[in-house]
Amino acid sequence: MESEEAKRILSRGSLKNARAFIEAKARPLEKARLHYHFDGGLATDVVEELAKFQNSDGGFGNALEPDLRTPESSALATSIAFQLFREIDLGTSDAMAPSGARYLVDTFDDVRMTWRIIPKTAENSPHAPWWGQAGREENFNIFSLNPTAELLGYLFEYGKDVVPPDQLLTIWRKILSHLGDLDKIEMHDFLCCKRLAETTGLDAGLKAQLIDNLRRLLENTISLQSSQWLKYGLRPIQVADSPKSPFFESLRDAVMENLDFEVKTQQENGSWVPTWSWGDNYPDVWEKAKIEWSGALTVEKLIVLKRYGRIEGMPT
Repeated sequence: MESEEAKRILSRGSLKNARAFIEAKARPLEKARLHYHFDGGLATDVVEELAKFQNSDGGFGNALEPDLRTPESSALATSIAFQLFREIDLGTSDAMAPSGARYLVDTFDDVRMTWRIIPKTAENSPHAPWWGQAGREENFNIFSLNPTAELLGYLFEYGKDVVPPDQLLTIWRKILSHLGDLDKIEMHDFLCCKRLAETTGLDAGLKAQLIDNLRRLLENTISLQSSQWLKYGLRPIQVADSPKSPFFESLRDAVMENLDFEVKTQQENGSWVPTWSWGDNYPDVWEKAKIEWSGALTVEKLIVLKRYGRIEGMPT
């Protein structure tokens, strides 16, 4: 196990640089998240910024996910909104969450028992090449896990008043059956199932079944070598983004090394940058999306480093 002395710590100066980057370049949403986690800022400030991405149908769009620029609501963007609801412990008393849950109910495919991750009309707006429509169902395994598993968790947590419990359990059984048939799992499918496992109030037995399946499948999807972290892939700190994660103990050494890597690879301007690009697709729009991603990634890295006590002078 890595000694305390060997740990790389983000210095006060590096934290200051990260803050300066976020204040100068990031979206107001990321600024509000930074202040919430590091300055005692209000959750309502984050909610106010998130509301700018919500549409009248209750769903979220408007480039909340920077790689998808369509103003229309999508399961993808709505899933990100719910991730942030959890991040700030937003309760069901705020109208934003129930209206988002209603959007999920309204857009559920009752025949396939899945959510389509993005609308077909998203093709009409600038987007990353992987958000094109060609082969969309096949590439996402008809959306059986991504985004369906994750969105199911949000309905358990925020939508019980608008969804019959037996319908939620039917979707749940389908997901568990699908997982049980897999020998390997795609990284985004894994992350969607992980977020389902993090659902508050989830039945302990169902949760245990899910986590056991994910542990079984993790070895073939996670990138454990630092040389792999220079490219896009599933990193240990994405699997165990907190010492409280059920995956932490089995990944302890890899997580510690990954945290060292994150501290080491902070950019000179204080940011962390995406490991992907849009290639030749919409180059001008990509430059905007890249800055937005850099802001979001920088906030996320700081949150995880804080949870692990890796920021100088800052408690977890």
